[in-house]
Amino acid sequence: MVTRFPLWQNLAQWVTGTQAKIAEADENKAAIDIWSYAEPAGEEPDPLKRNVLQWRRLITSVREPLDIFPGQPVDIVGFVHRQFPGAPNQFVLARRIIRCCLADTVPLGLAIHIDTADDFENDTWLQVQGVFGTVDVRNRPTLVVIPKQIQSIPEPKKAYINGVF
Repeated sequence: MVTRFPLWQNLAQWVTGTQAKIAEADENKAAIDIWSYAEPAGEEPDPLKRNVLQWRRLITSVREPLDIFPGQPVDIVGFVHRQFPGAPNQFVLARRIIRCCLADTVPLGLAIHIDTADDFENDTWLQVQGVFGTVDVRNRPTLVVIPKQIQSIPEPKKAYINGVF
């Protein structure tokens, strides 16, 4: 058995919660296939199939997102993320984005606006269905998701999003 990078293999095992598969025949082969833990983030024409990274790329690609996106349907999966105190009645529904490898993932998400936002605990996985809307945050109109339905779900098998390609 080849164990050239035990620290990285242990880190990968800890992050993914799985047993790292060691490549015995090919020493250049990765110890684990991180892409089996990440869903793709290429262009998705169906708004109800876009993940948070696809939405964020689309939103930042237009000059006036507040003129374009309100009213558009959204169906996203992610975990509740509150790193800093945010706007009242809001939390971020986030996913961890792989930028290079599992060690450099970053959370990225969309703001969810609902009166009961404080009822959702950090790191709880949710599926949110709703529409984009605008609310004033610090006297500035901000694009948010207005949920019609929120469902608690288990962490998906592909908990990460492939932000590399």
